[in-house]
Amino acid sequence: MKPTRILIVDDHKVVRDGVAMYLEDNPSYEIVGLLASGKEAIDAVEKNDLDLVIIDINMDEMDGIETTRKVMDINPNIKVLALTMHNDYQHIKAMMDAGARGYVLKSCDEVEMRSAIETILNDDIYYSSEVGQTVMNNLAKKKNKISGDASTPLTPREKEIYKLILEEYSNQEIADKLFISVRTVEVHKRNLLEKTGAKNSTGLVLFAIKNNLFDNI
Repeated sequence: MKPTRILIVDDHKVVRDGVAMYLEDNPSYEIVGLLASGKEAIDAVEKNDLDLVIIDINMDEMDGIETTRKVMDINPNIKVLALTMHNDYQHIKAMMDAGARGYVLKSCDEVEMRSAIETILNDDIYYSSEVGQTVMNNLAKKKNKISGDASTPLTPREKEIYKLILEEYSNQEIADKLFISVRTVEVHKRNLLEKTGAKNSTGLVLFAIKNNLFDNI
């Protein structure tokens, strides 16, 4: 089986080497490069067949948010995992809006790093527990926050996608069925995760069960 080809981008060598150390003994992963800047990352994405980019946010010249946008423009099939010290909603939202599939803090251990990678490689979204709490705290401050019952204010398209998720359709299958892009499905799915407070597709199913949504979507 072809190994997952990974690019690690951070302007601190100790971080790059540390992440590589977590992964290099696993035959399922192939470290393609350890780079220090967004510009180097873009060049590597253009020249290599990559599956995953693990990237910091704060970098000189081109930050991780802008780099992620450019990576998505070049190849939207590449998964991006943000690895950062920032745990505030503005950075989280900006990174996820740029196209990242996961967001973990630099305080994470090897187990969480591998869990985050496997989650996003399986077309799901991963927030570390601290990041998930930040997102939920932000949602709690909004006037239109979820009340926790079946009156959840979902848009018609969100309801349509939610129903297909509950029917165990994959992101690609949903995109094909609704004649939209996979990236559009992911944006709607991310909105559903934020509105319900779920961390992944399993959480969406549990939320639907708890709130008796199966007949209301």
